[in-house]
Amino acid sequence: MLPQNLIHLSKNAEIPHIYDVDINHLDELKQYDSVESHIVLYPYSRKVGAHHFKFYPFEEYVHDILSHQKSAYEKIASQFNKFLGVFLGAVITAIFIILKPGELLSIESIMSVIGAYFVGKELWDDVENALIRFTRHWRVKYVDNYYSYQLEKHTTLTMYSIFAKKQRYGKTSLLPEFIDFIEQSNSQTLRMYFTMEDIDLEECCDGEYSTSRHLFSIHITPDLLDEFEREGFLFGVKLSLNKKTFGITRSLELFQSFHHGAQGALDESGIWHDRSVFSRQTITIGRFKCFLSSGILPQQALIARSVG
Repeated sequence: MLPQNLIHLSKNAEIPHIYDVDINHLDELKQYDSVESHIVLYPYSRKVGAHHFKFYPFEEYVHDILSHQKSAYEKIASQFNKFLGVFLGAVITAIFIILKPGELLSIESIMSVIGAYFVGKELWDDVENALIRFTRHWRVKYVDNYYSYQLEKHTTLTMYSIFAKKQRYGKTSLLPEFIDFIEQSNSQTLRMYFTMEDIDLEECCDGEYSTSRHLFSIHITPDLLDEFEREGFLFGVKLSLNKKTFGITRSLELFQSFHHGAQGALDESGIWHDRSVFSRQTITIGRFKCFLSSGILPQQALIARSVG
């Protein structure tokens, strides 16, 4: 039995142009090593573009990073390009050792090694893109890195920030370990990665534990709120429930959306199924991902919605 109503979208009764997104049933999710949540919002009205709504606070975090301001998150530095640079530098060094050992410490040799290192760093992006394109239709694919930013280490002030957010939203907020934020002309996508062992359940009352956390808020431009709601929107959610053993990650990926208020999912042929979840089993090793099986699970409610 799949966990139900894991992601909840609710319209704020007091501030109607704000929608809150929560994650529920953290007690059930604790059985997994990590949980990933990818959420996309796509308004159907052509009068509403991506610049007419904001994902707070993550959109601000990313904009702060891009403008070189202090943020709760920091850019993840790619290591693979450095590895390729070191590899090519080592190859050039080996060539000099074998063919011209007497010139190993010459200026020509040193410049060749340094040049190979920087060429390797620049070359990696092309190699990576080629791998992604080449394996796109394979059962085992080389996949792009989903996340561009990681949470900085907690400080004492972070505790005060978490405390203040609880007063603001009425429940504790949850900051993912890794995020990515993608803004296109008509849509916005937020990707979040949570390490479950780092999430503690809070005792709230009478020995009960709170199993819900606030993730983020969607702020709609007030003047376009009626247009946004009248024409409808797609609120799509992907949840990946992961268990990792000896470097191998087994994932149950679940997809469900609200489309004009209706709950459902698309199958692999692009056909909409009401009140259903699209499910996919995968295995991931590093950046290589194997797609095992997939299908539609009827009568499932992965996400929930409330208005006012």
